[in-house]
Amino acid sequence: MSVTDSLDYTFVYEEGNEMEVPVKVQLVGRPSDKDRVLSIAVDSDNAVEGTDYILPETSILPAGKSWTDYVVTLKRTPALKTERKMIRLEIRENEFFSLPVTEMVQTGDTVSTLVCRIYFSDMFTKAPVAWDSNLLGVFSQEKFNLACRVLAIDPDDFNDVSVITLAKQLFISKEMTDYVNEQIRRKAAGEEYDSEAFSEDGSPLIFTKNG
Repeated sequence: MSVTDSLDYTFVYEEGNEMEVPVKVQLVGRPSDKDRVLSIAVDSDNAVEGTDYILPETSILPAGKSWTDYVVTLKRTPALKTERKMIRLEIRENEFFSLPVTEMVQTGDTVSTLVCRIYFSDMFTKAPVAWDSNLLGVFSQEKFNLACRVLAIDPDDFNDVSVITLAKQLFISKEMTDYVNEQIRRKAAGEEYDSEAFSEDGSPLIFTKNG
């Protein structure tokens, strides 16, 4: 059985504003013929319950079961575009459960069996697998978000090279270059334009090898 004490999630491939994260709680011992309440303490240095995440109303290990999922709902907020947040969950001893095992050694690393940290953001740590810089230019979240919005592309498609093929990327490059050029023209003419076609310094986004 593999145990992890750290989970990492990003909203960049999600279309919705909430994400359910199941944290598996595994029993050490025999199942009971009665439901048993779990004591799970949750805290964070930079995330606020209700604003950044929602906890389940109850945490119970059902009768006859040796495990259950404690489902935390993460909420997408503007702050996640620039900040990685963390929630810390810790199982506590109570009248139903003692905690004889506190850690486990796996492949040379010691992991906690009582604490789990959930990290989450709305940022990339690296370019998706189906983004070729020779076709679309240097990857940036600004370019990714704009292309997905303008061309109605599911963000998760960029994780599948059979969907976002080289031919598809050539199409994206041409369409987005035309789109940005039109926004440049509109801006110069004093017409309404898409400000997201430009970076923070005012330069237009480039969807070619030289971008």
